[in-house]
Amino acid sequence: MKIVHISDLHFPTRVPFFSLKGKSIIGYLNYAIRRQKKYPPVLIETLIQTIKKLEYDVLVISGDLTNVSHPSEFPRAKEWLAPILDERTFIIPGNHDRYKTESVQPVPLFEKEFSQFLGEEVSQINYLRKKEIAGFTLIGWDSNRPLPVAKANGAVKPEIVSETNAFVNKPYVLVCHHPLWNPKFQEESKGHKMINRMEVSELLKQKPPVLYLHGHTHTNWIKRPGNKAPFYIVNSASSTRLSDSRHISGFHVIDLDKSGSASFVRFSYHIEKNQFLESPLLIYDEEDGVI
Repeated sequence: MKIVHISDLHFPTRVPFFSLKGKSIIGYLNYAIRRQKKYPPVLIETLIQTIKKLEYDVLVISGDLTNVSHPSEFPRAKEWLAPILDERTFIIPGNHDRYKTESVQPVPLFEKEFSQFLGEEVSQINYLRKKEIAGFTLIGWDSNRPLPVAKANGAVKPEIVSETNAFVNKPYVLVCHHPLWNPKFQEESKGHKMINRMEVSELLKQKPPVLYLHGHTHTNWIKRPGNKAPFYIVNSASSTRLSDSRHISGFHVIDLDKSGSASFVRFSYHIEKNQFLESPLLIYDEEDGVI
């Protein structure tokens, strides 16, 4: 199975300032003043066209399609993605897609716009989705919830891991927005990380996935299987961001065979050529980072 994995797209959408309140005001000002220039439309268009030309079995998008989960951002994100949305697509939400309470109640805005690409509901209580493609099961978790200003951490309830372990019966790929592991040079703060990731990693040892695909931290990396997390952990964020000294961005194409062996190709954007080109992998052993 060939997987294209992209994440943290943060599609640009002009939002009427008077329609914002609370946390969204601060978030949108931060985006408009500091971050928007890092996401030029030409890069986004080039990413979409690059993916259109690739041969693959599944496109995984691991969250953060929006910036402040304003109602107008979700249909706009779908417009950007329209050329590559089809039956091969598997999407989960990120923390920016759950930015405020109004984004999840009374109607979850992410589900309203992207329901056909979220897979089948497995649990009637928890967010647990699955999709079968090319002999593998894709599992989607939601580690996000609306939080106060300056908070972006996540959590996965232990019962979600237990439910996953209970029904998977063949090799599977797990998709969740927050990392389970970071390189030492990219350690996350308590207000940004998944707060129970050590517990989640331990529980996953019962039936480990082949791959754990995520975003959230806007720098690419791959962690090899290790003792604490016996599976690959792959970060393809942010796929629509210009790289800089602190963020080495892009996306991965992953070849996965039925034995669980994986090979990786990383693509990064070269502004001078307006192209995504194959780039060196940023791949680490588990001991090079922290869970």
